[in-house]
Amino acid sequence: FGHLYMFQKMATKLDDEVVGGVAQSNERYWRFWLLVCGILFFFGCHNYMQELIMSLPGFKVGVFLGYLEVLGVAICSYIERVWSGETTRKAHWSQYVMLCLCLLVSSATSNIALQYINYPTKVVFRSCKLVPTMLIAMSYNNKKVQWFELMFGIFISFGMVLFAAADFQVYPKFDFIGIVLVSVSVVADAFLPNFQERVFDQGSSRIEVTFFTNLLCLAAMTAAFSASGDLPEAFSYALANPHALLLMSIYTFLAYIAITFHMALVKEFGGIITVLVGNTRKAMTIVLSFILFPKPLSVLYLGGGVLVFGSLVGNALMKEKLMNSQPPGSKAPKKEITFAA
Repeated sequence: FGHLYMFQKMATKLDDEVVGGVAQSNERYWRFWLLVCGILFFFGCHNYMQELIMSLPGFKVGVFLGYLEVLGVAICSYIERVWSGETTRKAHWSQYVMLCLCLLVSSATSNIALQYINYPTKVVFRSCKLVPTMLIAMSYNNKKVQWFELMFGIFISFGMVLFAAADFQVYPKFDFIGIVLVSVSVVADAFLPNFQERVFDQGSSRIEVTFFTNLLCLAAMTAAFSASGDLPEAFSYALANPHALLLMSIYTFLAYIAITFHMALVKEFGGIITVLVGNTRKAMTIVLSFILFPKPLSVLYLGGGVLVFGSLVGNALMKEKLMNSQPPGSKAPKKEITFAA
């Protein structure tokens, strides 16, 4: 929560400088905390349902959970779009294709990985977007990265290794392919907030971005998973197990509410702050996962968690220090950029 308090200060500081009004600043303050609480609660429920469904006897099609998320979000965003009277599309189709590819790869590989690794290990790896974001920026965009981000990136990498080693030690179903899959998911996910923010800058609404991105994903996933046989197998399992069907329906509904809060935070406060809030949520998710779904423990889990989330907190502290050192109203040079996982 101390981490979240720093994010709130980062989010409202620029607003105070630009607007200068107490009423506007207070309104932005409460909007921030409303969105954060919504993200923590609904993503927490969503993650609980995800691990619960994966633990059901006989359920082996992990990718079906990603399909359910996309299906539910596409349907609900269409209903919301019709209800609000929105009929136009402002962003180009090519931009939605890029968003679709990132979301598709991220969702599919992340859910399949749960067949090979523990849920907390997946969450930790998904929290480590700092590393691929820096590498992409340095290699392809010629961006300058702060020295402390390189240092914390190294610490995060060591933390990921410790978590993977702990899984190998205590999880009977561990397979290294799960690490490969979740790593691919992290790289794809590192692009997503930046692409979303660019589309929002063109005047696209949250409903528009949500609907068209998931519509394309739904079409691609339906074709691919029908051809592979995963979709018929998953539907057969759900229809033969009423309890599983109920859990999947709730999971789909929770996914849309959680994503709605997430997209609203991206639109109003930007991708970086949204990712920082997401990291805090994932830390809480790991703790709840060990409490609600008891697992074998290892000191390596503790060491890896301290390195990963300690580095994220340290990175946020250094960012705030850097921001406070700048004169009021000034902007960071365009050639220099800072990142967060």
